[in-house]
Amino acid sequence: MNEIKTRRPRRSKADIESAILKAAIAQIKKKGFSMALVTDIVKRAKIEPIVFYNRYKNLDEFYDTFVKRYDYWISDLVRGINGTLMTEDGYKTALEGLFRELLTDSIMAELIRWEIAEGTPTTERTARLREIDASGIVTKYERLFEDCEIDAVALSALVIAGIYFIVLHKDRSTFAGIDINTPEGEQRISDALHKFANMLFREKEMQDKRNKLAECLRQEGLSDEAVARCLEKISYRDEEGAPPRGEIGPGGGLRT
Repeated sequence: MNEIKTRRPRRSKADIESAILKAAIAQIKKKGFSMALVTDIVKRAKIEPIVFYNRYKNLDEFYDTFVKRYDYWISDLVRGINGTLMTEDGYKTALEGLFRELLTDSIMAELIRWEIAEGTPTTERTARLREIDASGIVTKYERLFEDCEIDAVALSALVIAGIYFIVLHKDRSTFAGIDINTPEGEQRISDALHKFANMLFREKEMQDKRNKLAECLRQEGLSDEAVARCLEKISYRDEEGAPPRGEIGPGGGLRT
């Protein structure tokens, strides 16, 4: 008797795309972008190579489409905190969101790792597009902190780069004795991000007060030179409970 072969159920285009996507995610998590192969993906997706190549010219073209699904964290964060983005709480949420996103989404972390390790048309494109995507936020923060003596954007860039590194480095070793694979280490970084945000916006708050004080002194008839001399004497390191120098104290007098 002839054996009756069991035919594989015919899959729709959507089913095939879903299978390819799931297979790619599994392989990238296992091997990373640079080591994942088409043969591995089609085998895991249970399709013939011709089915893959009917859709994509090569792996690079597939990756170009694939990463667009994952390189969205900036847009998503902005949408999630749009109303408070320019506030201390919004800034904290953005940093915390990036840290958590990279910790929990290994595809996003692998994409950053791939960008650092290899210069391909896809990695260069995603890096440039992410920079373009972030440019609007950068401009807003530059305006927000334009009167401050600190470079808030440069400091933020260093902190974000630090987040990238400590997450990508977490399976190699601790960093500065901090192991973010533990709840305690993860919490230390989270607390540090919150503290950094607090310090940054505290600086802005104090600069705003300096500006208001300077305007008040000018209205009282002081010259710009006299105002500058007064402001130079202001210290923000005050005794606990005392109003900062340059603020109006409880009795109405200026504390200098």
